[in-house]
Amino acid sequence: MEDFRAIKVETIIVKGKKELKVHNPTAYPMIGIGAQGAVFRLSPKRCVKLYESTHSAYWEAKALKAAKEGTSFPRLHEAGDHYVVMDYLEGPTLQEYVKRHGELPEWACAQVVGILQEMRRFKFARIDTRIGHIIVTSGNKLKVIDHSGAFRTTRRAPFMLLISLEKAGVLLPFLRYAARHHPKLYEKWRDKRREGTDVDRVPRLPRMETLLKEDTK
Repeated sequence: MEDFRAIKVETIIVKGKKELKVHNPTAYPMIGIGAQGAVFRLSPKRCVKLYESTHSAYWEAKALKAAKEGTSFPRLHEAGDHYVVMDYLEGPTLQEYVKRHGELPEWACAQVVGILQEMRRFKFARIDTRIGHIIVTSGNKLKVIDHSGAFRTTRRAPFMLLISLEKAGVLLPFLRYAARHHPKLYEKWRDKRREGTDVDRVPRLPRMETLLKEDTK
């Protein structure tokens, strides 16, 4: 069996921008790459994410360990200085699902709120994600990935999620669901939005009465 630890990733500068360069002497296929690491499929049920930074690997593993009792996170199998082995999640991202189907169903809204609630339950400092980091697995069960910032970034409202939903054209269905089923949580998001944001282009959140009135039309 080949050793995935022979795979190396490093950051390089291309035309003034950071990119991740991968050296893969193994037969393990790369299935994803981002700003911090690259993901390779090890078996039908497992994958490994390799990082250049030991800090990113440490914090990803810490988040998955903290969320081990959750239903919305991949299970952690092994971790090292530069890698994390976890469940392989089969399926499109929620971003791809919305683009394909042209809608955000209510079952998806409910599970996205559930993901945020689990993050809070496991005491993540960053209660946020984006629809490109949510996988629609078998049976339309949503799982969320990319957690190296879960304890390093403090964000108590899902600003990046709202930005990604607006960009996909499905923000209003999500806000209406949240206002109708989780009014206290929605009002908390509105309060945090009014206090100010740490990221740009966060959409403004309508008054709950406005959303619910529109929902009955």
